[in-house]
Amino acid sequence: MKHLIYLTYKSIQNRKITFVLSVISIAISVVLLLGVDKAIKVSKNNFINTINETDIIVASSNGSLDILLNLIFHISDPLQKMNYSSFEDLKQLQKVKWAVPLSLGDSFKGFDVISTNEDYFKYYRYASGKLLEFEKCKNLDGFFDVVLGNSVAKELRMKVGDTIHLSHGKHKHHHTHENREFKIVGILEKSMTPNDESVFMQLKADEAIHIEWQTGHFVDMHISSEKLSRMNIKPKYIGGVLLGLNNRSTVLEMQDKINNYKDENLKAVIPAKALSKLYKLMKNLQDILMIISGAVFIAAIFTMLSSMFSTLNERRREVAIFRSLGASSWNIFALFAIESFLIIISGILIGVIFLDLSLLFISFYVPIEIYFGLDLYELFMLLTMLILGLLASMLPAEKSYKNSLQDGLTVKI
Repeated sequence: MKHLIYLTYKSIQNRKITFVLSVISIAISVVLLLGVDKAIKVSKNNFINTINETDIIVASSNGSLDILLNLIFHISDPLQKMNYSSFEDLKQLQKVKWAVPLSLGDSFKGFDVISTNEDYFKYYRYASGKLLEFEKCKNLDGFFDVVLGNSVAKELRMKVGDTIHLSHGKHKHHHTHENREFKIVGILEKSMTPNDESVFMQLKADEAIHIEWQTGHFVDMHISSEKLSRMNIKPKYIGGVLLGLNNRSTVLEMQDKINNYKDENLKAVIPAKALSKLYKLMKNLQDILMIISGAVFIAAIFTMLSSMFSTLNERRREVAIFRSLGASSWNIFALFAIESFLIIISGILIGVIFLDLSLLFISFYVPIEIYFGLDLYELFMLLTMLILGLLASMLPAEKSYKNSLQDGLTVKI
């Protein structure tokens, strides 16, 4: 075996460029194969963990997906409003650890405005329990303070200290609250969640600036912003509530209690369950990615096979000499198998290292959960690639063995 390895090594030295190109082609195939697989897993994990450590989302009696899409992803039709008094009741329940009110309706240059309070930034978590962090300055404190999501600030080129005017509603001919000036006090760091494309304001300010709206029309009451901020205006309705429980084991009990709330029809949604259900609607996209992954896998095998066949002409005379010196069929097959093994192993190692380095680089700029190394499924894929590659090498080995004396020793002038 040592002699075969040495002969393979010397043979490769005579075909360095071909060997290196074959290794590079395998490495590229490995990067694509593992990259697609990791992309599927990372996208699913990032989607499922858009909101984390929130035990229940409560809204008026709407469908579970409608509630999730509206309050978390901000993309569905408006929900029926729930009473603010119901939020206060839920907050006082013994099993509730924290409660955060949410309301959507206004907009700012096409971006959704979320009315809430400072607790939103204390309790909203995503990924593996990360808090929303501020890139610049502070939380919502003042009455007319707003916080911008990272994408909003970058797209509109706005900074802390700038003032803005919010718009009533999202329709094309919306009314702008020209008489109410809001100050940007904070900008969130990028989180790859819908929060990046949102504007946050105080719930009480949202209620206050709409007291001049009577039966769907604006009526200027000539109330100064300073006076408005001192008025004891309490919200009447909100879009929904995020709840965190003292003990997560009581989530089903709380869900049943909220669904049977006596004062109004409420719907309690468990985020993890609803997100999993929503992700199933995206199964077609996942299937397409899996098909692409399978195609890359097949392409990798054909790449190895074509690489081996491409070296046949270079090795005909070499193999013929080995046979004339008494090399058996097993020796010829072993030479091809060892070279195939070296090509595949080198390609796999280079591909895995390059992919991990690329992911490390991406992790500095994209705040998503990225895992490095290989899981069992990926190890299985690479092992399958190695086995199929070794089997594929038998085809050029057999052809070379049969034709070596005939083709390799023929002197062509």
